Amino acid sequence: MQGLCNFADERAGGLLTVKDIIQIDRINAKPEGKPVEGQPPLSTGFFYNISYGLVNTHRDKYNKNFVFVKRKKQKFVMKAGERIRALRKALGLTQKEFADRIGITYQMLGLYERGAYDPPDKVLKLISSTFGVSYEWLKTGQGEMWKRKEKIEEEEEKLRKLRETILEGLIEKTVEYLKKFERIPIVGRAGAGFPESPADMEVIGWVFTTKETSQQGGQFAVEVRGDSMEPTLHNGDFVVFKPYVGDGSDIPSGKIVVVRNIGGELIVKRLVRINGLIMLTSDNPKYPPIPPERAQEEDLRIVGVAIKIVREIEV
Repeated sequence: MQGLCNFADERAGGLLTVKDIIQIDRINAKPEGKPVEGQPPLSTGFFYNISYGLVNTHRDKYNKNFVFVKRKKQKFVMKAGERIRALRKALGLTQKEFADRIGITYQMLGLYERGAYDPPDKVLKLISSTFGVSYEWLKTGQGEMWKRKEKIEEEEEKLRKLRETILEGLIEKTVEYLKKFERIPIVGRAGAGFPESPADMEVIGWVFTTKETSQQGGQFAVEVRGDSMEPTLHNGDFVVFKPYVGDGSDIPSGKIVVVRNIGGELIVKRLVRINGLIMLTSDNPKYPPIPPERAQEEDLRIVGVAIKIVREIEV
């Protein structure tokens, strides 16, 4: 024994089989001697004669006094990016189509497939959930590419139950929350018998308010129209009020009241006492106050006292 072959990884003494020789160097080997009976020719047209123990390669000659070392057989293992490319090809998708489905750029997908970057776990999990492929296979190459049908059905069942649980919880909380509120009718117009006769009114909608408001006497609501009560009240606000029957003498000065005009329309004003006289005023200074004589002429009658303001705010 005088030397070792300098291009192999694993040492093996003795003569080589045909398989070993092919494993050493199929392309660069040169023919030496006559072919062995039954030995298949290589695709390159070369033959090997094992009996002489001689192999010529692109390096120096080696004879049977040397120890032959065969090249270590390596198993080809795909990287994660290559598995992603194999999956994309199997699905028949372009890089852009595949990338759009998982929410990344096709340039980044190309870097993953070429092995320039290792795809992070969150991308692998997203691919797994989007295309129904095994996360373990994407990550390590172990197991089957596609998830088993039973596994998919199990995950779908878990997701369905989770959704049902969340929905049931939301419904339960919503019901509990709504129990704290009551629905109040919004009155558009009212007849001469209102509020003594609640049936004598036009309901144009509903507004929700707390039970505390109804306990304070709030039974009806009216929509504010125009700018006469700005800046206190704005067009579109709702005033929840308790019914009132009387001449207003027992209503404290400064209270917001609901007034019915001769046409049955409900309007919102502020009651103010000046020198013992009841005046209906607007918070907007550009509108003059309504004195008692004008109120009598226009048949203005107080039908409610404001309890609460409900305002819708757009965000």
